Amino acid sequence: MNINFSPTHSPLILLVDDDRTTRMMLRRAMIKEGYRVAEASNGLEGVEAYRQIQPDMVLLDARMPGLDGFACCQQIQAVSELKSTPILMITSLEDEDSVDRAFQVGATDYITKPIHWAVLRRRVQRLLQEKQAEREILKALERERELNALRSGIVTTISHEYQTPLTAIISSAELLECYWPRWGEDKRKKHLQRIQTAAGHLSQLVRDVLSIDLAQSGQLEFNPLVLDLEQWCRALVAEAGDPRREIALNFEGDCQNLILDGQLLQQILTNLLSNAIKYSPGGGAIELIVRCRDLHREDADLGSDGQEANRYQILGGVAQLEPADDTCSAIVCLQVRDRGIGVPATERRAIFQAFQRGSNVATIQGTGLGLAIVKRCVELHGGQIEIDSELDVGTTVTVTLPVRRLSPNTSLGDRRSIAESSSLEATG
Repeated sequence: MNINFSPTHSPLILLVDDDRTTRMMLRRAMIKEGYRVAEASNGLEGVEAYRQIQPDMVLLDARMPGLDGFACCQQIQAVSELKSTPILMITSLEDEDSVDRAFQVGATDYITKPIHWAVLRRRVQRLLQEKQAEREILKALERERELNALRSGIVTTISHEYQTPLTAIISSAELLECYWPRWGEDKRKKHLQRIQTAAGHLSQLVRDVLSIDLAQSGQLEFNPLVLDLEQWCRALVAEAGDPRREIALNFEGDCQNLILDGQLLQQILTNLLSNAIKYSPGGGAIELIVRCRDLHREDADLGSDGQEANRYQILGGVAQLEPADDTCSAIVCLQVRDRGIGVPATERRAIFQAFQRGSNVATIQGTGLGLAIVKRCVELHGGQIEIDSELDVGTTVTVTLPVRRLSPNTSLGDRRSIAESSSLEATG
């Protein structure tokens, strides 16, 4: 088998023909059109080559010694999972029986010898376009199935998750209405707090549903602003934290003048902290650790000539940021640690999918949407998320984000311009 690669990631065509001269002419014609080409000199070799390289199209000679083109086509269709690879049979046989046989064994089309090269080019182009259109249709159908499954899951989740807090609100409100004059202040406060807690749960559920719908439909946007991350995190914990549970804050490095999307960051930390509290029913400290580190010149990539590259490489190519006079690249690492129930090792990858929860959550309420939302928000920042957990010991979730830092003396106009360019880089 022989493969000739064109400079671009163009369609790969497998040529199967026992005649070397014909293969050479076909190869030249296909490479001239910008396609990549692989060759096989007989039917058995062609089937094996198909298994190995999964080409976008096959040009197949009908008459070959040993395994002829008809049998080769049949075997290729047998090993093809989707049976969607177009196979163009090239034959000197013009009788109707041979044509019928070609279609019966799975050929998509045929062309006769001597080859009319303009006709061949058009046939190849048409078949590849049809295959691409089929791929797009399948992607759209799969996307629609995913969205339908998401909507079905949302309906099921809402109907289930709304019942308990709604019942708590209704029952406490009725009790307060009936017994307010006779109850003391402590008992009134208990039921008022019960209503507030249940209402907060419903409010969070609505936010989660709206966020996951935006994330799954591709409408969640990245809108970065300049933040003092330490001050921002302290305000978030003070506002969104549970007054009954202490959240220990720890900051390392300079976390000022960083370009981040505050709304996405709020989704990330609110969901992670909420999970840490929720799945630590026995108590224990919750920690939020924020590390900010600049990427200095020695962290930059070097070009092939040994000179410093024009772009910083972050997280193995997850995000690339252009250095400028008034900016430098940085890494923000956010860690949320708890002493809770943990996540089973076999389920740590699955829990980042919508509606997936650990099998050990028992009666703890939850939708299974939080980590799916977090993952999408992290991806929009060009970052990574990891989870380290041990059953009945605790869980640490680590989010790593590539960011820019502004010089303190950058003007307001330049701050806006740099934030806008960061938005374009992240979404591009």
